Amino acid sequence: MDILPMAHHLMALAFLMLLLGSFISPFSDFESSDEPSNICNYERLSEVKRECNSFLSSASKLKLDIEKAYRMSYALSFRYGDWVQEAGTSPLMPFEDDMGKNFSDSGSLLKLVSFSIMDVDFSHMNKDEVRVCGYLSIGLTRNRTLSNHADDWSPWFWKEPGISELIIPFEGLYIETEGERLMCFLGTSVSPFSEGFSDLLELPMTYSSDFYSQSPLLQDDRVMLVLRYPQTFSLTSRVIHGEMRNLNQNSNPKYFDKVYISSQLGYYSNYQFVSEKLILEACDPYPCHDGLIDGGIIKDLQFCKFFLGLSAEMFDIVGSSGCDGTEEHCYNLGPFVLGNEVKRTNGIQDKFRIMMNNPHCIPGDKLSKLSSAKASAVFRVVSSQENLFIAEHRSGLSGMTLSAEGTWNFSSRLLCMVGCVGLAETGSDGCNSQICLYFPISLSITQRSIFVGTISSINNTDSHNLLSFRKVLRPPDVLNKYYDYSSSCLSYKYSKIESANILLKGNENFNLVTFMKKSFLKYPRVEDTNNITSLSQLSDELSFDTFGLPIPLLNAYSPKVCVTMEILSLGSLFGRHWSFRDFSRKEASKILTNSDSTKRGQLLNISAHFTLSGESYVHISVLYLEGLYNPLLGEAFLIGCRDIPLSLGPMNITSLESRMDCLIEAKVEYSSKTTRWLINPTAKISITSQRDVEDTLYFSPISIQTFLIPYGDNLKEFIFRQNFEESFRMLVLSASIACILGQLFFMEKKVDAVPFISLTMLGVQALGYVLPLVTDGAIFFKWKKFQYSDNLLDSGNPMWLQVLDCTLKFLSLTAFVLTLQLCQKVTKARLKLCTSPPINLRQNPSDKLVFLSSWTVHIVGFVAVHFIHLKKTADGIISTHHKLSEWVTDIDEYMGLVQDFFLLPQIISNVLWQTQVKPLRELYYIGLTLLRLLVRAYDCIRDPVFNPYLHKGDNNRSSVFFSKSEGIIIMTILVLLAVTVHVQQGNFNKSLVK
Repeated sequence: MDILPMAHHLMALAFLMLLLGSFISPFSDFESSDEPSNICNYERLSEVKRECNSFLSSASKLKLDIEKAYRMSYALSFRYGDWVQEAGTSPLMPFEDDMGKNFSDSGSLLKLVSFSIMDVDFSHMNKDEVRVCGYLSIGLTRNRTLSNHADDWSPWFWKEPGISELIIPFEGLYIETEGERLMCFLGTSVSPFSEGFSDLLELPMTYSSDFYSQSPLLQDDRVMLVLRYPQTFSLTSRVIHGEMRNLNQNSNPKYFDKVYISSQLGYYSNYQFVSEKLILEACDPYPCHDGLIDGGIIKDLQFCKFFLGLSAEMFDIVGSSGCDGTEEHCYNLGPFVLGNEVKRTNGIQDKFRIMMNNPHCIPGDKLSKLSSAKASAVFRVVSSQENLFIAEHRSGLSGMTLSAEGTWNFSSRLLCMVGCVGLAETGSDGCNSQICLYFPISLSITQRSIFVGTISSINNTDSHNLLSFRKVLRPPDVLNKYYDYSSSCLSYKYSKIESANILLKGNENFNLVTFMKKSFLKYPRVEDTNNITSLSQLSDELSFDTFGLPIPLLNAYSPKVCVTMEILSLGSLFGRHWSFRDFSRKEASKILTNSDSTKRGQLLNISAHFTLSGESYVHISVLYLEGLYNPLLGEAFLIGCRDIPLSLGPMNITSLESRMDCLIEAKVEYSSKTTRWLINPTAKISITSQRDVEDTLYFSPISIQTFLIPYGDNLKEFIFRQNFEESFRMLVLSASIACILGQLFFMEKKVDAVPFISLTMLGVQALGYVLPLVTDGAIFFKWKKFQYSDNLLDSGNPMWLQVLDCTLKFLSLTAFVLTLQLCQKVTKARLKLCTSPPINLRQNPSDKLVFLSSWTVHIVGFVAVHFIHLKKTADGIISTHHKLSEWVTDIDEYMGLVQDFFLLPQIISNVLWQTQVKPLRELYYIGLTLLRLLVRAYDCIRDPVFNPYLHKGDNNRSSVFFSKSEGIIIMTILVLLAVTVHVQQGNFNKSLVK
């Protein structure tokens, strides 16, 4: 009896072991995949030793400790170095350019090379060498990235317009000499110029990539690569040199001219600050001064943390000392070596920027007294057209790079560095640049830079003009990358409040409109100006990033411009306040002194960063604004400053402030929050220059109306609109029922006029009441929305909406039944008229010709509407998914027009029948016309509902079918139809009197 339970236990144990084995096997497979034998076979070591003998003979004993061995594969790899080819007749690879030859794009043609170590075979390491393998990615590219890994251990080449890339796997040996580290490799490549090679005995290799299929190419295993690395990583010892050459004869079709490679050591190498002598020559005595920045310099800062955070930042080039736009040195960029083609270009500072990468920083020696820090970085001149991702990861050194090292001194509160142009491997040669970096502690309208630098000459031997550059702080930077720095170190200093107050008073004019706005409309505001959380929310509400149109050209086909306004400070708040973060002592510095705002009551000090895109606004593309915001009227009165481009030539310096044009006034008007349930928020921007028309810096007034400004949490307005529209439909249906009942009572008194009521007209109305019941569609008007807002329809009180929906359907059914009663009375009256016609009857009323005439008019109208819809779809104004939906949408929308033009059949019947009576009561046709006008006017005024989290701005199409101007035309036709019926019935009365 005990055997059976034991068997069950054994079976369970076997099952668990099987399950455990299934989990272990994938991990064991994964681990085995890292074995060197699976990456490199090292089958060509004998060839490597033979071809690399001249290098291997100078090898010394390897000194690899654990840390160095661990870092070795990372430290010896590099990405996006530079390469050049020896002048000759055998290029490395073909290249097909994808753009015309003009300077604006010429700076982005790059020769890049990357090398990755795939394996270091320490298991077979000798005393003076170790086996290594890796692959080289080398290519020509115009702003497109190269591969950062090989799909397999095979060579391949691919090209398409704008990029050519060659992947070559290598295996070889790593050695060390007294002065450098060296790797010598042999690799197997493919010849990019051997497509269609006719000699099949050469065994061409066929391959393809995911991007571009290639013809068969010839293998070439006679490629040699030598890479030389410095033993130490310092200011003047950082360059990686490489040489790749083909070992075939020059006559061989696989041969290519020698290729030279350059890069530098990076993150995984330990930087050594050993250039004290060079730094002493550049920075002793300390030449930098703090007069460049208004507001002082940082006194307490975790300098290294902030400095390392500047990696990959792009700095704008401000200009050159003494450059007035005409001098020869205006076409240079300080110490950077530019090509002649670049130097011949106008406005060179506007076409390049400076990027800082590969930063290193260590604090002072005494941890208890960190009074200084040592810092190093590479400054690179980058074309404005260059891919930023490529620029960030480039490691090549050339005349467009400046390697720098220096010290941050607490007592001087500045960073002074010595800079070496290009490779700079011969001591002080080429290290003739002094770099001073400034970090302001306060911002103003003329000082919005978080980082300012200058590059100047140390001596006159190889002097160059002074170059200034900066990093302008934008409000999003305060929220993200520089939040800690901004909250602990920065503040804002207002200087244009009095000028803005004068502008505000000049625009004050009390009238009925102003009184109505203050009394009944509510604009973005805060109840407590000292509540930083409320101020932060108001800053978000006043900021916008949307599209707009010049006000004189407000139509859908005008050129759109991108308008951005980012609030930097508001009232007593600088930047933003995150409620989920601790409001600590560091963040308290964000509170600004704002006594002036308190005196002015509701007015708030405000500063902002304003940008405007478009060819017509290049001269005013960036404005730094400061002024007053009036929350009672939703208006901001601002003074603006802009940078002066050097391309404008000599300027009247006395009219500028800190080399900026500040004679600019701006006004921003925000829409009311009270009407947001009906009209989406927008803003109107007006910018004017206060200079004389003859002044070089004068520009014409600019007025722009923005598109929708998405704001968060619009659920309240959304629900209110839902409830309002349901109630509005109920009101219109109730009034329509009253008009129909009035016509029924009128027909009881005017029996002789009943046969002359058009059945086609009544049928159109009955169709309008019954169709929503059959199709479960909207009554009178549809829900107007943008794309991506469908999920908001689930909000609100579903029970309440169901009650409203049932009530609407009941009222619609009632209107339909009453309209059928009208039809029934007309039919009976016509039958009676046929049996005993009156003597003065000119024509027996029949709707056949009326029906044909009405629908002929509507068919022509539908064709016109369909073509208008097709044009709007092509222009991207409205959205459709397929052709069938276009027809369905057109028919559905035109049925609404048929309902609006319900009087058209009655007008036609009056003309055809030469009616001598008054068939319709004024309450009926005027009342129904007014209701249709009310519905159409509401549909014309209301804006589409949007989803604030998924709204795509200019690319987000709406369900709006008829534009506002088209809606006005429809309403005009409605009025004309009612007037025509009124005139016809008035003439009938006159003829009866006669």
